[in-house]
Amino acid sequence: MPEIIIEQNKDIINYINMLKLPYSEALCNHMVNMISGIIATEGSKNVSSIYSKLTCNRDRSCGSRFLGEYKWNNEYVDYKRINHSLDVVRSNVDEGSIGFLIIDDSLSKKDKSTKKIEGLDYHHSHSDGKTMWSHCVVTSHYKISDYSLPQNYKLYLRKNFFSNKAKKYFKNKQELAMQLIDEFMPVTETTYLLVDAWYTSGKLMLHALRRGYHTIGRIKSNRVIYPGGIKTSVKEFSKYISKDETSLVTAGYDTYYVYKYEGKINDLENAIILFCWSKSDLSDEPVFILSTDISLTTSEILSYYQNRWDIEVSYRYLKNSLGFDEYQVESLISIKRFWSMVFMTYTFLELFRVSKKKTLKLQNLGETIGYFRGQYLVSIAKFAYDCAVKGISVDTVITKLGVVA
Repeated sequence: MPEIIIEQNKDIINYINMLKLPYSEALCNHMVNMISGIIATEGSKNVSSIYSKLTCNRDRSCGSRFLGEYKWNNEYVDYKRINHSLDVVRSNVDEGSIGFLIIDDSLSKKDKSTKKIEGLDYHHSHSDGKTMWSHCVVTSHYKISDYSLPQNYKLYLRKNFFSNKAKKYFKNKQELAMQLIDEFMPVTETTYLLVDAWYTSGKLMLHALRRGYHTIGRIKSNRVIYPGGIKTSVKEFSKYISKDETSLVTAGYDTYYVYKYEGKINDLENAIILFCWSKSDLSDEPVFILSTDISLTTSEILSYYQNRWDIEVSYRYLKNSLGFDEYQVESLISIKRFWSMVFMTYTFLELFRVSKKKTLKLQNLGETIGYFRGQYLVSIAKFAYDCAVKGISVDTVITKLGVVA
């Protein structure tokens, strides 16, 4: 084990202990180091920079061996993390609380020179409007009461990755999403599945219904409906809707002019589709929101759907603050283990944030990261002071901390 130069955070140690993982103290210590380093590291989060936040071992091989060689199962660790977080939520929310399971996918983009990293391929980026050299990851997120927690992740791999075993192992993104639905364990009676237009297929929504979840999601403009028994697309039908046929609906801080359609759509016998405009003259392109729960009001559908934004916020924190797509390891096992540690870091931070909301008043994950980075700076100050008391030179302290004078 490398020499520890900064005292490990007791909150992180306690969190790892609460997971009750069946691994050695040394391996669990690696997890503490990874979580601490991911939080404390600003800028690039490669393995060596993460480990250098707690140790004087600048050799990335220590962290690389933890991710690639040591014996531990990242899927089991994810299972324990998720179960523990849901147990915490179950103990702290009202039984009648409505939960939202949110599913989407995101790209971890890489430079084209990274040919040795397993599983990379060209995937379409909605934000960039073109294909990007990347990993594509389908993820799930749970929003209920004060909690906004990452759940699980599935790496989407092209058929050609599996070669002649594609028939057995290949799963498309819809199928990966259905796996995430099957694995989810709600803590209250009512849960809605929230998705974007890429996941509102009839197959997925029927699968969710069989699991007990109604779907609320955006649909594409070419979706077929049957007003008055006539087959048409929602886009075409929207051209004949007048302002007098809409209702002014407020959801959160937003106001929409909404037309409500209830009836048959392709793949479903009965559903609600809301045609939503922002402008009073309906001159902007409408957004189409579907709900398989026809008992909901227009306002409820729009308010519930706004919770889908939590997964977009989670991607921002995962990538900009926690280094989700900054891995430089090459094997899939190392990549998935790195993601496991990033998701564990996110989960720890969110559980801590909610548990301390009355005392520390942390409003979001960014403020929580800032709190722990402040604690890290305090630890550095204590370390430097202790070194000074022991007569250790400034140059030696700087070398141990791995900083440039």
